[in-house]
Amino acid sequence: MDFRDYLRQRCRERGISLHRLALLCDLNQIYFYQSINKNKENPPPWVLRRAAPHLGVTYVDLLIAAGYLSESDIEEWQERGDSSQQMRQAEG
Repeated sequence: MDFRDYLRQRCRERGISLHRLALLCDLNQIYFYQSINKNKENPPPWVLRRAAPHLGVTYVDLLIAAGYLSESDIEEWQERGDSSQQMRQAEG
């Protein structure tokens, strides 16, 4: 499923239209429509941040669905965080 289909499905599940989502996100409806239906690229991350709470998903979920992050990116970030935390504990 491509991101546009994913976004439409989430809207259907939440009972909102793409038009309503644009309003909820305080976005220009023409810009939002074009970013979903006309552009070859997915909406930028700042748009996804605004949309996430209205779609019942996390910002990270949308970043993954849109292809900005992969599961391995998240795992790598978590591993780094664990390493940093262990270093701070060893120092303190």
